[in-house]
Amino acid sequence: MSDEPHFLETLYKELALALGDAVWAFARIEWVTYTCLRRLSKDHLDELVGGLNFRDRTTILRRLVDARKLTPQQKDRAHAAIKAAEDLSEKRNIIVHNPWQIWVDLDSEQLMMQIEKYSRREKTVDLEKLREFTKLAGQVEAELKESIYAL
Repeated sequence: MSDEPHFLETLYKELALALGDAVWAFARIEWVTYTCLRRLSKDHLDELVGGLNFRDRTTILRRLVDARKLTPQQKDRAHAAIKAAEDLSEKRNIIVHNPWQIWVDLDSEQLMMQIEKYSRREKTVDLEKLREFTKLAGQVEAELKESIYAL
């Protein structure tokens, strides 16, 4: 018997870390939406909407932006940042909420490194796309903060 780890034991780390980074990156966006709601409301709105889903919170955030007296540029920038976060949530859903599988082809001893939306198999996310998602999420988070905090 060999002391070398079986190939199944060596395959998970890179993809697992990328998944964790992607989930964490979007969780930061989720947190920013609460922070933005708190900043734009005097009624502890962030606490009141704690049980609502992401899209409902961004709808409320958009309405709070619309209720303020802002320049068209300020409003457009905030709306664009909110929309970017909503668009990214669609990709997040494939990564986090839908059934996905990481599988190993035992015949070829290869890890099939992608996440697959079960009902739409053409919607896949591989390791590179996970990393791109994480990078984009950081940019969306920064723009959401900057555009709303400036109001």
